[in-house]
Amino acid sequence: MPLRDFDTANMVPYHSASLRSRRSLIEHRMKQISLWLAVLLCCFAFLPSAAAQSSSEKSSPASQNGESAKDNKASSTELGSKTASQLFEEADSYTRKKFAEFEKLKMPYDQQLAEKINREQREQAAKYATALAARNLNAEDIYYVGLLYNLARDFDAALEAMRSFLKQNPKAAGERAQNARAIIVIQAAKKGLLPEAEARLAEYANDQSQVPADRYVLENWVAAGYFNSKDYERALPHAREMWTTAKLIAKDKPPLARDATLNDAAVMLSEINLNLKKKDEALAVVQEMRRLSLAFPSGNLHKLALRRQLQIDPGGDPFKVVDSAQSGTTNPPEITAKEWIDQPPVKLADLRGRVVLLDFWATWCGPCRVTLPRFQKWHDSYKDKGLVILGLTTFNGRAEGKPLTPPQELDYLRDFKKRFGLTYGFAVSETEDNDRNYTVSSIPTTFLIDRRGVVRFISIGSSDVEAAALNKMIKKLIDEPEAVGSKGN
Repeated sequence: MPLRDFDTANMVPYHSASLRSRRSLIEHRMKQISLWLAVLLCCFAFLPSAAAQSSSEKSSPASQNGESAKDNKASSTELGSKTASQLFEEADSYTRKKFAEFEKLKMPYDQQLAEKINREQREQAAKYATALAARNLNAEDIYYVGLLYNLARDFDAALEAMRSFLKQNPKAAGERAQNARAIIVIQAAKKGLLPEAEARLAEYANDQSQVPADRYVLENWVAAGYFNSKDYERALPHAREMWTTAKLIAKDKPPLARDATLNDAAVMLSEINLNLKKKDEALAVVQEMRRLSLAFPSGNLHKLALRRQLQIDPGGDPFKVVDSAQSGTTNPPEITAKEWIDQPPVKLADLRGRVVLLDFWATWCGPCRVTLPRFQKWHDSYKDKGLVILGLTTFNGRAEGKPLTPPQELDYLRDFKKRFGLTYGFAVSETEDNDRNYTVSSIPTTFLIDRRGVVRFISIGSSDVEAAALNKMIKKLIDEPEAVGSKGN
């Protein structure tokens, strides 16, 4: 059972988005919930309790007290008949079953009831843990006591239970041992017991039964613990493992979550290197992050990497080209469009052998409008040398403060092109698919693709410095020879 399948509140100690300078990391507690819980919460709602209240009003106080005593006795007997694993499964599945019931009713989400159900689960877990702890326990029972205490957020008791479990099973391996070690790593790190946390993490790392995403979390806790105690030498190997694991799990995460994970790990590792006076190593991590942004591709990750580079080296050249010619993907996402203006429908695969500039923009975006004359100039200068510019935008349903139907918006875009003297093609989409596929989190964002179909450069914003760097890269790619077997348009 991976960490995400039981309560790990406050699991991740630091989040790099809160970094204000290259010498400080600000603590950001993250509430972690199970994957199934996150999904079901979206469909979950307030369940009216009027019927239950009406029923209770019909009962007399005497009958209520009698029934309560009977219920407690029955409940105690029932608990005593269940195994430790059954008690944990019942508590662990409490919210899942409740939310599934609400989902069937197709009821809207209600925050207060969500909190109530989660609180009830914690109370049930605490009750079961207390009942189970009163028994004559074997090692397996102690393990489930630890899980129940962890679910109840009685983390001190969970820590002690898992210590006892591993003490009684010094050669334990596999899922249970890994879960016990994980709880100890997190809780020991929270208490500043870093040697214990590190020792259990070493055991976790040496066991074949492990989940990479969980390994990332555990390395994060230990790295952050040593970082806060200013023991940067001890923090460094854990930060390196964070970075390695972040790259490993990146492919399985949604784009924005992927970027956040990579950024957190890169900031942690680069910050530790800076404190160890290893500026070159810190910059090398950021450069690798920029190469990853080209490979995915991700405008958002590029932006995060550029921001971190400026924090590390304010006087350096943030637009120094990161060579991705050998490492970049040869299959950037295809663009989708409902309508094309001054451009026949085309796929990127059809443009192999050409240099392609994808401009993500919108008519309402002021900085986007600043970039348009530049693109037109480059179009005029390089269209006969192999440059193809595609302006990618989305139907917004309005322009100049007025609502527009899709046909009206197309007319507006055609008129817009004439007013700005733009002769390169527009691709207009009905959805945000292009933005999601290229992880565009702000506009204008520009992707430059070489003749082989490799994303080689990303530019964000409308500054003159950005424009100069982009123009330099266009010239570089125009001058590169056409790849053998590539297909010109």
